[in-house]
Amino acid sequence: MFNNSISENILWFIAGFGTIQGILLALIIYFHPKSDRSVNIFLALFIVSLSLTAFTPLIYKIVGWQKSYYTGSLPLLPGPFLYLYVCSFKKLITWKKALPHFIPFLLFTLISYFMINYLAGLYPGAVDLPEAVLKNPASYLISTLRLSLLVIYCFLARRTLFSYQRSLQQLFSDTSRINLDWVRWLINGFLIIVILSIILVALMFVYPAHLNLLLALIVALLAPYFYLAAYKGITQPTIWQNKPGINKEQVVEEFKEAEKLEEVSEQKEKTRQQKAGLFDGKMEEIAARIVTAMEVEKLFQETELTLQNLADKLSCPSYQISLAINDGLNKNFYDLVNGYRVEEAKKLLLSEKNRNYTILSVGFEAGFNSKTTFNTVFKKFTGFTPSEFRSRQTEKLSVNSTVA
Repeated sequence: MFNNSISENILWFIAGFGTIQGILLALIIYFHPKSDRSVNIFLALFIVSLSLTAFTPLIYKIVGWQKSYYTGSLPLLPGPFLYLYVCSFKKLITWKKALPHFIPFLLFTLISYFMINYLAGLYPGAVDLPEAVLKNPASYLISTLRLSLLVIYCFLARRTLFSYQRSLQQLFSDTSRINLDWVRWLINGFLIIVILSIILVALMFVYPAHLNLLLALIVALLAPYFYLAAYKGITQPTIWQNKPGINKEQVVEEFKEAEKLEEVSEQKEKTRQQKAGLFDGKMEEIAARIVTAMEVEKLFQETELTLQNLADKLSCPSYQISLAINDGLNKNFYDLVNGYRVEEAKKLLLSEKNRNYTILSVGFEAGFNSKTTFNTVFKKFTGFTPSEFRSRQTEKLSVNSTVA
């Protein structure tokens, strides 16, 4: 049963070891003292399902293809778990809500059970999966549907992440401690693995004699991926763990409001009259009060300023503040606040009395909470880092003085 080449045995060892590591790391993610289990349970299950998928070829070799009907549907689990993990960043996901995403898995398992039993009756003495079965059009169709579902879930996760990023900019003025780069890596890495799996599955149909080696290659590709995913998951806090003074329930409600705002913005022309009625003609007044709060009271200097903070200051519902910023000032909350911070920083950098101020001191006074955030946001708005801006302005002044 295990008469493989040395290279193939090495791949099987990597697969088995990676599977065990993945499951152990998933348990660490879920039971970590600082873990938010309502979120990390989906990441843990994503990694476990990948680990089990990696282990299925070994199960196939141990118990035989006639008893492996339950393994063929396991690759359908990681996609929904990844999607639900991204969704859980901004909403509470109950198992009742999650269940519909696993209907394909249940259906595929049921179909596989009857199909494998039927084929086992046709080929009772076959040790390996018969080549005729592998090249059957039904096998092509099933593999195509299974991999297509994974691709669909990758794009659903990407779309949800993009929506989450937009919502963040509607609610928070500082997103530096909410690092989404690794989540993009998580999704894109999974998509790459799915694409490589599609290629390898295609090769299986062309070269069925090398089925075991190709399966081992797919599994070996998974091992380092879910190991890194597990490691990053352990160190990734949720937004309500990162932001002081807010709890999960509050964040969920704020994201709901942000999503409603997005829906309204997408149908701006259609709902213009409704919004006008909603505000009773006071949108311009609210927008003016927001500008006053920024320019006179300089609320932008509060490093942890949120949309809810601003709404509390102005004694207005947060959704009215959002609509006034988006439709009255044609900006989102993030760009509004940081635009004022950058303008304040420019004034401080050009002021003679602040010549001895360090870049970090200027950033803090303008409302930024770190030098990295200050550099990143300043460059986004001006095209230069603060130090480059100060140097260029100093050179211009020197040239003008010389000319004069």
